[in-house]
Amino acid sequence: MTRCGPWMLVAVLIGAGCGLRGSDRVEIAPEAVAPGAEPLGKMALEQASTDPSARNASRVPVGELVLGTWLPAGLDRYRFSAEDQRILAELGLNQIEWLQRIVRGGETAEARAMAFCNARGLQMPIFYEPRGYSPYDKLQNWAQRSLLGEGFADSVAQRIRALKTQWDGAAGLQGYLVGHEDYDRKYYAALKGVVAALGRLDSSRPALTVGRIDHYEDRAAFAAAFFQERGQANIFQHEHYVFRGKVPIRGAGLQLKLSFLLSGYDAVAPLLKGRWGRWHAIVQVQSEVREGKVYYRKPTAAEISLQVGLALSRGAAGIVYFMYSSGVEKYRSDAGEWVQTRYYEGLVDSAGVPTASYAAVQRLNGRLRALSPVLESLYFHGATGTAKLRENALLSRADGDLEFGLFGDGMRQTHLLVVNRRTWERRTVALEVKGAGVRDAVTGEVMAVEDGAVAVELTAGGFRLLAVMGAADGG
Repeated sequence: MTRCGPWMLVAVLIGAGCGLRGSDRVEIAPEAVAPGAEPLGKMALEQASTDPSARNASRVPVGELVLGTWLPAGLDRYRFSAEDQRILAELGLNQIEWLQRIVRGGETAEARAMAFCNARGLQMPIFYEPRGYSPYDKLQNWAQRSLLGEGFADSVAQRIRALKTQWDGAAGLQGYLVGHEDYDRKYYAALKGVVAALGRLDSSRPALTVGRIDHYEDRAAFAAAFFQERGQANIFQHEHYVFRGKVPIRGAGLQLKLSFLLSGYDAVAPLLKGRWGRWHAIVQVQSEVREGKVYYRKPTAAEISLQVGLALSRGAAGIVYFMYSSGVEKYRSDAGEWVQTRYYEGLVDSAGVPTASYAAVQRLNGRLRALSPVLESLYFHGATGTAKLRENALLSRADGDLEFGLFGDGMRQTHLLVVNRRTWERRTVALEVKGAGVRDAVTGEVMAVEDGAVAVELTAGGFRLLAVMGAADGG
C-alpha cells in the first residue's frame, strides 16, 4: 500500500450445506505446536489445565468489529463535499483512516474528517503532527528514529500531550496511527518508546500501525515493541493484495493466490498469541493501472466477501477496505523523484459516484453489523482448514475447499466460523461435528444434525458463524 489513506472493514455471513462426498472428505491431523510459541502465563496455564485448546485462545475478545476504509478523499483532487460525506456515511462503516495533507479554508483535511466522524458516530485514528509543530513531528517520524538520544522520551511525551489537547472532546478520536510499513529493525526501539509513552499518557486509546507481516525484518521483535501491556489493546493492520491483473476468477490458479493471502493471515494470528493486542485485515477492493497495464484487477463481490471471511477465520477484529476513492497517484521515490503514475478505482469513481464494489461492500457491511454483536464477546481459539484439518473440539470431518475459525469463551471452543473458498459457486457442504446440536449464531436457526453431520448452505465466497452445542470437550 502506498502512502494514501485507509478505509475499514467489511465482511459477510453466508452459508451452504450438503452431505459429505467421498473425494472431499478430510481426516483430522493432530495439531502441531508452533516453534517459538509464547510462554504460557498463569491464566493460560489454568485454562490449559481445563481444556488443552484454551492455550491457543486470544488474550482479548474480538470486540466490536471495526469496519473501515483508507479514504484518501479523491487522491490527486481532494474532494470531501457534503454529498461525498453522505455517500460515505451510507456505506455502513464505523471507522475511516488517513487523509491527505491539505488545508481548505483554514481547516486541515484531517480536521474535516474528524468533524465528519464526530457528527456521524464514526471513529478515526489521528496521524499528523500537533498544531504548531513541524511536518516531521508526526508520531510516526519519532517511531522511525534509529538514534533516540537522551531527550527522546520527553520530546515524544510533549507531542502526545499537544495532540491530546488539540483533539480534546473529539468523540470520533479512535487512537494514534504511529506506523506505516516501517519494516527495518533499527526502528523497533523507537516504536517501543512511542507506544510506551502513549500507554502512560493516553491508555484509553490504542496505537495502530500498518504493514505486511512477512516484510518485517524481525517479526517477534516488532511484536514485542508494539504489543505492550496497556489499557487498550494496540492494533496491527495487515495489508496484502493478491488479485493481480492476470489472476483467474476460478479454479486452481485463484486458489493458489488465496492460499498465499491466507499464509499472511496465518502468520499474524500466532504472533498475537499471548500478547495484548488485536489485528485488522486491510482488504483489496481497488483496481490499479500502472504504465497502461492492469497491475491489480478489481476483486468480485464474492472475492471481497472471501477476503473478509478468511481474515475473520484467523481472528481479525476489523476489516479495512483499500481503497475508497478513485484517482491518480504520482508515486515518488524517497528522494522525491517521480517514478510512476498509478490510476486507482476504488469504491467510488473519480467523480465520487458509487461503483458496483460500493454496493457489494454496503451489503457485506450489513451482514457484518449483524455478526458483530455475537462475535464481539468471543475469543479466538485458532483456525484450521480442510487441506489439513487439525485437532479441535468442534469438528471431525468436512467437505473440501473450506476454512474454519474456532471461537469460544477463552476456556472452551463453542463457535465455528465456516468459510467457502469457492468464489464461483454456492454450495451446500457437510460438516461432521462433535456436538449434539448446531445453530446459526446470528439468525438463531437450529440446524438438523443427522448421524453426526450437519448440512450448511454457503454463498459463493461466503461464511457463517455456527454455535456447536454439547461438544464433548468444547462445551
